[in-house]
Amino acid sequence: MKAKALLFIIVFISIILPATDSKVFRYGAGIRISSFGIPNALLDLALYEHPQLKGTAMCFETYSYGDNGPHSLFSGVYSLEYSRISGEGYFRVEQYNNRFFGSGEITQLNITATILMHIFPASPIHPYVGAGIGIGRMSIFAEGSYQDELGTTIRDSFQKKLIVPVGHLPVGVIGNIRDKFLLRAEAGFKNGFYFGGSVAINF
Repeated sequence: MKAKALLFIIVFISIILPATDSKVFRYGAGIRISSFGIPNALLDLALYEHPQLKGTAMCFETYSYGDNGPHSLFSGVYSLEYSRISGEGYFRVEQYNNRFFGSGEITQLNITATILMHIFPASPIHPYVGAGIGIGRMSIFAEGSYQDELGTTIRDSFQKKLIVPVGHLPVGVIGNIRDKFLLRAEAGFKNGFYFGGSVAINF
């Protein structure tokens, strides 16, 4: 249903917009908003017990295209992204640890450079895949309480900041509106899994 609605919007805008000149757009800029999280199966590898962690990501992106503009086989995406995931519940690193009840969050600020390969780029609606790398700053914070062997409630907190490498593996579908505007539905991995949409303007 959503795919049909996106197709209708693209066709409708293509009809009502005036025809563009022969200029080939070589650059673009846009924003992406995504749901973001770390699957429980991955958290299970590090923590014996944990709540579900989920949140959102916001990204500013710039684009570069080849000689054919948005119809090029390859394009570059350079992004600055902020993400935050949080959760509340019981935590235990190992089974024998005290059950720690509280809340925690992980925030990331990263920059990445990604190459996209477009499949059937001449089509106004086409899929793409990509791969990229970057670097990020990760902040981890948790606070809560647990009871010791005597039943005394002890409050504690944890905070850590890291510089981490970032891997980016996107896959998505792009809608090209007269080469001037691009709509994307994208999912992928960027130190966590995400799914969202973006809008961009080319110049």
